[in-house]
Amino acid sequence: MKRAKSTILYSLLVAFVGVLYTSCADKLDLSPIDYYGSGSYWKTEAHVIGYMDGIHKHLRDATFQHTFIWGEARGGALITSGTSADGMGMLYGDIKLQNFDEDHTGGIKKFGDIFGRLTNLNLFIARVTDATYMDDVKKGYYLGQAYGLRAFYYFDLYRTYGGVPLRLTADVVEGVIDPNKLYMARATPKEVMDQIKKDLDKSMESFGDNNSFDPNNRGNKKGYWSKAATECLMGEVYLWISKVSTGDDAANEANLEIAKTHLQNVINNYGLKMLDDFSSVFDAKNGKGNSEIIFAVRYMEGEAGNNNNLFTYAMATGSTKDNYLANGEKFLDALNIANTGSQQLEYKHEIYNSFDVADTRREATFIASYSKNTETKELTLRGTHVRKNIGYVNAQGSRIYCGDYIIYRLPLVYLMLAEIENMQGGDVAKYINLVRERAYSTNWDKAIYGYTNADFTTNELAILHEKDKEFIQEGQRWWDIRRMTLTKGGKHLVFVKEGSIGTDMPTLDEATEAHKVLWPVDKDLLGNDPLIYQTPGYATYKKAE
Repeated sequence: MKRAKSTILYSLLVAFVGVLYTSCADKLDLSPIDYYGSGSYWKTEAHVIGYMDGIHKHLRDATFQHTFIWGEARGGALITSGTSADGMGMLYGDIKLQNFDEDHTGGIKKFGDIFGRLTNLNLFIARVTDATYMDDVKKGYYLGQAYGLRAFYYFDLYRTYGGVPLRLTADVVEGVIDPNKLYMARATPKEVMDQIKKDLDKSMESFGDNNSFDPNNRGNKKGYWSKAATECLMGEVYLWISKVSTGDDAANEANLEIAKTHLQNVINNYGLKMLDDFSSVFDAKNGKGNSEIIFAVRYMEGEAGNNNNLFTYAMATGSTKDNYLANGEKFLDALNIANTGSQQLEYKHEIYNSFDVADTRREATFIASYSKNTETKELTLRGTHVRKNIGYVNAQGSRIYCGDYIIYRLPLVYLMLAEIENMQGGDVAKYINLVRERAYSTNWDKAIYGYTNADFTTNELAILHEKDKEFIQEGQRWWDIRRMTLTKGGKHLVFVKEGSIGTDMPTLDEATEAHKVLWPVDKDLLGNDPLIYQTPGYATYKKAE
């Protein structure tokens, strides 16, 4: 990720500078400004805002892991190995191939380095809870963000690892330096989920009646956690635990009603509306924070760029530019990316071919490159290059990858509700068609392209495939095939061929690879922390005493 001056970090620095400035009349009274827990901090609302900005910056640093590594790479939509259409070597082969064991953790260590971020949230919660310089409404807004984000991180850990240590205090920052006191065993999955529920409830309680996306009028364009984000996460969490059992945390269908309530609240209470044009949702110049978005991680020219150049193409290899567009013209630099691309991640041709020609999402998501037969002039699909969310060309003629990573937007809510309807024997078509009608735009004809409610299996797969088209690159597919089932209460799609793309093999063999739905712990962590044990099912697993 591009490193540059960050306005988020700048806000945090400004807070410290403000403390320094107000004390400059008596330099002898200056506290060390490099001390994390300095008594000169946590004195004003500006300090709270600055720290929360820093928390969101740390979220941004982890967003590619959240969205791609944990949510997209394992979903089966990407070409697994070899070289891409532009001749570049593919990344993340072990993850895409489900090649996990004690020696292969996909480069992820120390539980994805999430616990440093949790420590920052824990300190924030402690300091803001005790703050006397803000009224309860303001404190509630900031604490609502913090509890929501802590639940968000722990849900990532829960779905990825199952049980993990439950750290709810900022021990290191508070002066605990004895490593023996800092060791902490993995809690059970149920204990982790119980804490996630508590944090979600606390977030809702803290936000109270504050349904605003930007109560401080900072122009954040939905780049900060909100009550709507908490309710969307609650829908996601309770839908998950209605269908997925993890260790001692058994699935309970009763959770569907809780999920449904919060997702319907998201639709009804926050002024959300789908845009008419699919491509406009990802417009990095004019579309940030649009009416469809619930929560997005913010990127900006001159501050930080995303990783979407990895899905485009590399002009330097010379292979793509000599291919052809669908109209028979030379591909050249069709997306005007110059030398900024490097296609080391590519979606399977089956994904591109699954779109109807009339579905506007196909061309809004991909630009295809073709080989041409020199004799017959026949075109053959060669590469799928992502054009969705690749930023813009700036005034200097450079491609800037500054599109936001959208965590939650309204179509996701509709399709989660469709999944709930399917579990409850309702009509899923109304939700699928809300999404599909926008996708087909002026081509929409319900008689041709509309979905009609069917049996459980047909509905479940229809929801999955609608999400396949709607959420390319948005980190949904792995979680979808983990959660969704072929029959009600039956096998999860990760274990059946119907959940796969371009192959008749399931993503995981249930008989020999069921443990791989959870990530292994790296050996370095196992060796350094005597209380941490391996994820169940892996060779070095030892049951906690």
